Amino acid sequence: MMPIPSRRQAIALGLTAGTAALLPRVAFAATRAAPKLRALPDAKAQGVLVWNVEGLGYVAEEYIMSGEADVLQSVSMADAVDMSKRDGAADFANRDFTRKVVSANQPYATRVIVYRPANWAKFSGNVVIEVLHPGGGGKSIVWGHSHELLARRGDAYIGVQPPLTLPGLLQVAPARYAGLTSSHPTQLWDAVIDAATLSRAPGGLLPGGKVQHQVLTGYSYTGVVCATFANFHHARARTPNGRPLIDGYLPMACATFVQPLDVPVMRLNTQSEYNGTGGIAARTPDRDDAKGRARHYELAGASHVTIDRPFARAKPPKITVPEAAGLPKFSPEACYASFPAGSAQNDYPVHLVVDAMLANMFDWIAKGIAPPRAPLIDTDAAGATRLDADGNAIGGLRLPPVSVPVAAYGVGTGGCRNFGYTAPFTDVRKQALHGNHAAYVARVRAAAEALVAQRLLLPDAVPVLIASARASKSF
Repeated sequence: MMPIPSRRQAIALGLTAGTAALLPRVAFAATRAAPKLRALPDAKAQGVLVWNVEGLGYVAEEYIMSGEADVLQSVSMADAVDMSKRDGAADFANRDFTRKVVSANQPYATRVIVYRPANWAKFSGNVVIEVLHPGGGGKSIVWGHSHELLARRGDAYIGVQPPLTLPGLLQVAPARYAGLTSSHPTQLWDAVIDAATLSRAPGGLLPGGKVQHQVLTGYSYTGVVCATFANFHHARARTPNGRPLIDGYLPMACATFVQPLDVPVMRLNTQSEYNGTGGIAARTPDRDDAKGRARHYELAGASHVTIDRPFARAKPPKITVPEAAGLPKFSPEACYASFPAGSAQNDYPVHLVVDAMLANMFDWIAKGIAPPRAPLIDTDAAGATRLDADGNAIGGLRLPPVSVPVAAYGVGTGGCRNFGYTAPFTDVRKQALHGNHAAYVARVRAAAEALVAQRLLLPDAVPVLIASARASKSF
């Protein structure tokens, strides 16, 4: 075990002696230089992988953030030089949260993207922070899922560029991003702390608003990043008065166990993760006690790779950036070809659940309103998913696609575990289950409204699910 921080280290981190003594035994670095920001001009037109957010009433801003960050011993795919060579199942089930500092206070410089209301008066004070996904060079996955929700609420989004993706940015726009540098992927962790610090600082990332609450989140790789930060670095990510810089953690679509913390933790796994790469062994128990607050959801029928939210008022970037080195390789075409004849890509609307979880997380933090609980997916004695007669998983958090089904929602295994399919029922089976199409749509409405009443979905999800049901083939 690593020693607790010295008094000098605690003061440098903004911790009181009493606070430092209560923190888990983690490796604290020595004093680091304060991070710096340099704004980049015209993020909308010149920024790489920057969304057009004007239709939301938002602006996009870009910064180069520089400072000092420790080089640490890698602990998972989130901070490995070659993530494809990590033993994911072992990493995700890990319960030892000590770190080894290999080289302290090494210089780094990375890119940070900010999406926030154009009118500061509309800023809610809530901030969603996500490390950008190395697939495609730096995708804003959670922003893609929930930008409409965040814009309605007036929440800000901060995307931190991970070290592995810097070569891709420099290849595409070397002049704009000159100076980006990192000596190791583990420098990401101090960069996240710096971004969370600068979001609250006068003249920082959100200079025209007052930050009230910050949530770190992520999906897939970025979900692993979120969970890893929570386990290894939350204890040292503190404000000058000793309060957590991050008020809650929302890792999604990753099998990483998260230890009890002094802030809420909410995990969302699709059917791909809960029984893939050790997901069952790494479940985080629901709790509301002195040791922590946590919720764990498993989304029956959903696959890791999901459909995009329909883009209406915001437009994703079209530019292509080289992917980071060391990413695991998959063959989507081969996986889809192996799925049942007549099936299509899994079209489960995961984004509707992501919206509800973000809203519930901020309510939990700000108002003390605990989120609902939900059953876990059922397994047999061997740990395999239990399926009903139509091929849909039993148990779990169930949206109308599986609670009022007209198709089987399945996921692959092995190298295809991240992909899934939607296999429509025959008209005979649909009629046996629902009678006619009008009755089916009515049942979808009732199921959706029941989930809203349980606070597992937001009211805006109901018309989306009804429209999908109406658009399905009549029977």
